[in-house]
Amino acid sequence: MRFADVLLMGAEAEVEAGSLTNAEALVNQVRNRNTDPATWVQGSPAKYKIGLYVVPWTDQAVARKAVQWERRLELAMEGHRFFDLVRYGTAETELNAYVKHETASGYVIMNGATFKSTSGIFAIPQHQIDLSAVNGQPTLTQNPGY
Repeated sequence: MRFADVLLMGAEAEVEAGSLTNAEALVNQVRNRNTDPATWVQGSPAKYKIGLYVVPWTDQAVARKAVQWERRLELAMEGHRFFDLVRYGTAETELNAYVKHETASGYVIMNGATFKSTSGIFAIPQHQIDLSAVNGQPTLTQNPGY
């Protein structure tokens, strides 16, 4: 787990708690590292302008979207995106839009593919359900849809 991931998780929690100033400060901490050329891979700058958020966040929905965007940028190619989309409750919309775009672009292997979200929660591993047993009866039950 990278420190940037921890900071962005903290920012996400701050947004949900209504502490938008704290959330913005955490996101800017991540962005500030990205403005330093010494941290760039092979010394090459990004294809977009890297800068800090300077206008205070005052709207929770806008702040939430900004934190989600930062997670998408910062953690790209690290395997977090799908789990973020499920947690945000947007997996079905985002993934089906992606399939539609790719199919329209001629990527025929995706023809007919759809993603159906169960409920935005994950399955509990059967092994954990078994381990929760007290006197032979599990205390955990499987989440709906699994």
